[in-house]
Amino acid sequence: MIKRIVQDIAAHGGRAFYTGGYVRDRLLQGEAVSGKDIDIEVFSLSQKQLLSILANYGEGVVVGKSFPVIKLKHYPQWDFTLPEKATASYQEACARRDFTINAMMMDILNGKILDFFGGQADLQKRIIRHTTEEVFAADPLRAYRAVQLAARLDFGISPATLELIKQCPLHDIKPARILEELRKLLLLASRPSIGLRYMQEAGMLKRQHPMLFDLINCEQSPVNHPEGDVWEHTLQVVDVAAGLKQQSSNPEVLMFAALLHDIGKPAATRIREGKITAYGHDLKGAELARIFLGQLNAAGNLIADVYKLTKEHMHPVLLYKTRDKVSDKAIRKLVNRVNVRELLLLAEADFKGRGRERDFEPVREWLNQRMESLGLDPEQRIAPWVQGKDLIALGVQPGTNFRRLLDHAFEMQLEGKSREEILDWLSTRTQN
Repeated sequence: MIKRIVQDIAAHGGRAFYTGGYVRDRLLQGEAVSGKDIDIEVFSLSQKQLLSILANYGEGVVVGKSFPVIKLKHYPQWDFTLPEKATASYQEACARRDFTINAMMMDILNGKILDFFGGQADLQKRIIRHTTEEVFAADPLRAYRAVQLAARLDFGISPATLELIKQCPLHDIKPARILEELRKLLLLASRPSIGLRYMQEAGMLKRQHPMLFDLINCEQSPVNHPEGDVWEHTLQVVDVAAGLKQQSSNPEVLMFAALLHDIGKPAATRIREGKITAYGHDLKGAELARIFLGQLNAAGNLIADVYKLTKEHMHPVLLYKTRDKVSDKAIRKLVNRVNVRELLLLAEADFKGRGRERDFEPVREWLNQRMESLGLDPEQRIAPWVQGKDLIALGVQPGTNFRRLLDHAFEMQLEGKSREEILDWLSTRTQN
């Protein structure tokens, strides 16, 4: 279909090229690029002319004001654009792009590559390099794009580009745009630590994310954490979590929880009798994770789920260590507080992110067996056996005592009491 459209464009005096990341990925992966949006830049036509041509293939919609993009309603993965200046040369059009590996164009009809900034050579060198000195001034978000691309592609960042990032003002970037780049870094990279280390080196953590910056040089017990400070541990945890995220029903929550799970340690760390402790860092960290994501205008459900995982991230291992004393009620309460399947993935990443081989399987097997023996679904909260209608049937009128009775009934359920036992107890209470 695209070639038919492009041939139509050529028949009207225009010329169309694949551009941006699609060309980069074609050169890296060959023609089998899947699940990728396709950027197509059209030269020598006006927007009105292009819309007229595209109308033969579906309804065209113009989106964006500062940089208009034309989309076909039934092919949302295709983005048709025009140069900012109608008279722009091919080189000028490429110069406005961020990095050399993203600044190449491919003629859709003959496959010829136009490469004015050495993008193909930088692909060979596996390097992220800016096209012009003005790229970060034009859009400071490109600093985040550089580090997430480095992580996604396992590329290095050119020292000259890194210097520009260090000088780039970041304070005016909209929080939602930063969140999107962090999301790509965490979800699309097999080793997110590459990008996070570059954020540290470029001063982005210190300037924009002080809660993460505070993890650097925050000491931990060398017995439990031979890998080093909290920042080094966090980098290892996000990399382990990246390898587990395909098992997750919500990888975004898992990865942000991996990044933020120990964010409470700087505030909680103390040295007591020569021993480094961080008691309560899970509770403090949950609150700080909520603040961190709130400052980035994250969705409420993302914040809530990351909060829960951060708050509970220590429990699987702590329960396992005292497994001979753990009650059924404790297992039921855990299931009722958090998605234990997701929690186990985070706990595994935390357990293994220690700079040495560790086997998490005994922890997983024990907790799964305990939940299975109690008939619990690790991903579902426990449904109360006694509800308001049951109290009304016993003659209890809704009021201040109503909620207290329901809460106590649920506590009895968590202790293992049957529905009949709970109703009998309620009956005696209501009769009195």
